[in-house]
Amino acid sequence: MKKVIIISIPIIVMLLVSYHLLKPIITHNFGKEKLEDFSHLQLNTNHSEQIKKQADSLLVSEFNKLKTPALSASIGINNTTIWSNIIGYADVDNQILADSLTTFRIGSTSKALTSVGLGVLIQSKKLTTQSLVKDFVPYASPILSELTVQQLASHTSGIRNYGICYCFPIWEYYNTREYESIEESISVFNEDELLFVPSTNFSYSSYNYTLLSAMMEEASEKNFLLFMQEKVFQPLAMNQTKADRQNQNKNTIAKFYEVENGEIKESYEVNNSVKWAGGGFVSTTNDLIKLGNAVLNYSIVDSLTSTKLFEPVKLNSGKINNENYGMGWRNDTYKTIRKDGRDVNVIHHGGVAMGSTAMLILLPEYNITVAVTMNRNASTPETKNLFFSLPHKLAGLFINSNE
Repeated sequence: MKKVIIISIPIIVMLLVSYHLLKPIITHNFGKEKLEDFSHLQLNTNHSEQIKKQADSLLVSEFNKLKTPALSASIGINNTTIWSNIIGYADVDNQILADSLTTFRIGSTSKALTSVGLGVLIQSKKLTTQSLVKDFVPYASPILSELTVQQLASHTSGIRNYGICYCFPIWEYYNTREYESIEESISVFNEDELLFVPSTNFSYSSYNYTLLSAMMEEASEKNFLLFMQEKVFQPLAMNQTKADRQNQNKNTIAKFYEVENGEIKESYEVNNSVKWAGGGFVSTTNDLIKLGNAVLNYSIVDSLTSTKLFEPVKLNSGKINNENYGMGWRNDTYKTIRKDGRDVNVIHHGGVAMGSTAMLILLPEYNITVAVTMNRNASTPETKNLFFSLPHKLAGLFINSNE
């Protein structure tokens, strides 16, 4: 008996350690339920004006295709929110319907919000695009110290993305630890080698924005989240936008879901404190429209500053980086928005978070902003294509109706 116990103890310990190391993958395969048919759900609002009724119908159609618990969308034109609607459940189990105050994780769309905060600091000359990390972040490693604001904000720094760690669970993307400061967050990658010589290539990483937020914190002489609240969110009345904290009041925050192969379950609970600036905000589509409207109408940063934020950054070779990425925004041209196929410039940023997806697009030529969010993962190429094409379809409704 003693021998059995002696042999069993290390096996049990090893199984427990393995479980905690691989917890997201293990739990992913259990607790799924059959996906409910959400097609009976009604819109939060019914509009009477013809073009807005068309937007309502499009939202319902895409909601049914996406098989998401909830889908929200808003449109701003000429500095005004002219249409907004939402359909579905904020909480499936408790049958709680989403409404205009329901907030969603916006993932990497957070970078666009941080970009506006960066613009405020550039405009006030507290930072420049060529400001060096070493002049603001004394605890940065020698390698990171020589990076510039522009390299961080455009993902041309060479900083790595999420990887495997000596932590529970072993994947950084599934982080559950609460980081008490940006300095603590930077320790995750502070001593790592760069992937390439800065400005010679492009490699997307939210850790760029963690380090950028440290520079912003020192330049503004304020805690980063407080700075964003006082200088971006409050001035724009973005009252529902905040950091995604585990211990905050959850009454207005949607529950987040994995949907796959006709089954649904709540997503793995993560802690986003390691990446507030690059992927840690929650918001509503109405708040995102306020931000886009303010940027397009120069009510928070001027045209010179917004041009700096939007302009795709060139590498040392003279070529534009391969994602047409500026400083917190992608800058592309599409032929699919107008009926006549004419080019339309779209400034945009999407976000895929744990159990949630978001997209914010700006169309400067038409002074249009569109935002969409849903509380499910974009787990397949089909789901991604459906979701990320929705804001283009909505913009097209209003652009083509005036032609």
